[in-house]
Amino acid sequence: MPNNSTRRGVTINSNVQVHEILTLHEYTAIEINAAWYNVDEMDRIARKCSKILRKIDRAGSAKEESKYCIRGLETHTSLGSISKRSNRAAAKLAVFEEQARQSWNKEEESDVQAISDAYRCTTSSCQMWAQVVGRRDQQEAEAYLYDEENKEEQEEREEPVGRKFASSSTIVYSQSLESRIVLRGANTASPIAKVA
Repeated sequence: MPNNSTRRGVTINSNVQVHEILTLHEYTAIEINAAWYNVDEMDRIARKCSKILRKIDRAGSAKEESKYCIRGLETHTSLGSISKRSNRAAAKLAVFEEQARQSWNKEEESDVQAISDAYRCTTSSCQMWAQVVGRRDQQEAEAYLYDEENKEEQEEREEPVGRKFASSSTIVYSQSLESRIVLRGANTASPIAKVA
């Protein structure tokens, strides 16, 4: 008998925004080339991925493996492929066993929630791992964005890098393309000379 206490549903937001887009037939050949990979590009990507996977499978240590980014290719490695097949087989078996259990008791109505629970119970470790990987990706993306923001803020705050020469009122900054001599007066700073 279905468990109605945990009933879930889908609701649609009544505030709908429509964004019209071009159909494929409205794209020019240049727009299609810019938007999608062509066969040659896909072949090149596939060859590169295969090359990385062969190197990973031949790697003798985790240190060697860490030289390559395999994000998105995890299930295509030898170990990943075995794990993926094993997880899928276990999930199918759990569903089939629950269906068989229910078919023996013909008096009861089919319990789709029990089938769903059997599947969810078997695949929960896969979901947990996907969440771990997703969190790691999120943290790496946020760290990258944070570093970029910090670099921009740092560049905005920095004065020209150089060495001070002469007296306290005259400062010479040596920059990559030019040198500037600046005279600092009481309230103003004005360039006196610009030497190329």
